[in-house]
Amino acid sequence: MNYYDVLGVPGNADAECIKRAFRCRAKRLHPDVNRTSRATRDFQLVNEAYQVLSNEEKRRLYDVRMARGTFGRRVYYRPGPTANGHVRATRPGYRYYRPEEKHTPSRFEKAFDQFLFLFMLMAGLSALFFGIYRAVGEPVEGVNPYVGIFFGVFFTSLFLFGWDKKQRLES
Repeated sequence: MNYYDVLGVPGNADAECIKRAFRCRAKRLHPDVNRTSRATRDFQLVNEAYQVLSNEEKRRLYDVRMARGTFGRRVYYRPGPTANGHVRATRPGYRYYRPEEKHTPSRFEKAFDQFLFLFMLMAGLSALFFGIYRAVGEPVEGVNPYVGIFFGVFFTSLFLFGWDKKQRLES
């Protein structure tokens, strides 16, 4: 949740612009005026955003957290930068998440990921086909073919859904 987006102001907005945006949103979302079920929650969010952005110290800390990608978490800072210029946390061994340090998978990791997906997809499809074959073609006494059909449909759809979700998250 970005407080600048909540108030509808740019990141370099001055105090007067923030105050005008807050008043406009507060008039629209106040629970006495707006009778929707979300009015109270939205008004509290707008009020929280204004409390942070109108106070210079809170806004500076909020901007630092946004720049480091740590907003939404409480981060304790030591008073000064370290030798490499980064501000350290008070707990030893804690590293900040830096968006520029995203892990990019190697060609081997990508190929191995695709191989595993195709292998598991083939396992699901083969269970589906053998279940259909046993149900229609040559039924075996004592073997329930519908378990294979269920297994095949369930895992094939699960793999396809997971792969699609993974691809959307990577892009």
